[in-house]
Amino acid sequence: MEPAASDTSRERAARAADRSRIADIEAQILELERTISSLKEEKDSIRDRLATYAYPVLTLPGEIVSEIFVHFLPDFPQYPPPIGLLSPYLLCQICREWRHIALATPALWSVISLSFRKAGRVPQTLRYLQTSIERSGSCRLSLKLRAGLNQVYLDELNHAVINHFHRVEYLDVSSFPGYEFPTDSLPCLRGLNFGDLSEEPATPLVAPVLHQVVLHYFGGIGNSFFPWSQLTAITVAELIELGEYGYLMNELVNIVHCRLSIYPEGQLSLGDITLAHLETCILENPSRRPAPSGIIATLTLPVLRRFQIAETLFADRDGLVDSITALVTRSGCNLRELSITDANTAHITAYYHDAFPSTSLTFSSLDIKEPFLLRWQDGPEDAESSDPED
Repeated sequence: MEPAASDTSRERAARAADRSRIADIEAQILELERTISSLKEEKDSIRDRLATYAYPVLTLPGEIVSEIFVHFLPDFPQYPPPIGLLSPYLLCQICREWRHIALATPALWSVISLSFRKAGRVPQTLRYLQTSIERSGSCRLSLKLRAGLNQVYLDELNHAVINHFHRVEYLDVSSFPGYEFPTDSLPCLRGLNFGDLSEEPATPLVAPVLHQVVLHYFGGIGNSFFPWSQLTAITVAELIELGEYGYLMNELVNIVHCRLSIYPEGQLSLGDITLAHLETCILENPSRRPAPSGIIATLTLPVLRRFQIAETLFADRDGLVDSITALVTRSGCNLRELSITDANTAHITAYYHDAFPSTSLTFSSLDIKEPFLLRWQDGPEDAESSDPED
């Protein structure tokens, strides 16, 4: 049966409408394509404009950026961690150009603090050490090495640094038991912090510019090991017996800052001694046992400015006051700060103020600024929180 005329007419109308709609859609697509093309052109134009803009910090010469990077390192005696927020590697993560500058700045890699506490990460730590030393170029090195190693890794460590000891300026091996010093000269070594020695070194330490030392244990050190007369700052953090105290006072002829923890044992042999350069003197007494009355009786300290002494080194308070008064009178020094520690301040504040009215008096430790009087652990802790990664 043939379709009705009305049906044929409706189909023709529908097809016509579809064709018209397609035409409309094509027109809209064309318009949108023109708009997209225009937007792309605008985008490319803006991108080209931005490409010609240089951020001010990126216009700085590489030498200036490198110098700024060096000031990113913490102040001595703190060390940057091998990884993390304060690590030099942080500067390598900003952009490609800064990474290139950081890796090419030897001073960033010349201050190295590493822990060998985790045996499983020792190989990675040694590789980090070798890489940092290589990047440091010819810069002087500051090394802090912590914890002990078995002989295999110890040999690898020595191999990594042995050819660079001539560049070491500061060395901290205070947490490295039994560390063996090289027998060759250390021509750049200025500061040293170390703990116990497994045995007395066979030869003296040859370090012609060594001036500052922190010793965590005095007993294992032979009298001839250190060039004592060169030192300008010394801390003996553990107990030093009276005989050793007397020996040091005789040998430290150029000392400027001195901090000693005295153990009142042994024979005190202390002749008339003048320390012409000693400005800061701190005598501590962790044992709280009295020492012989002559512990400061024969010292003459003409430039003494700051003096801290434990009251417990003296059998009675009057003996301490008399000894300090005699020291100041004998030396003719201008004592500006006096600290009396281990004292019962509730009853004696007025007593000491009457004895030393023109001197700034405290019953707590002196506010110390010299790094080698801080024992290097009294200040902020190193930021190192983990071993270096590959």
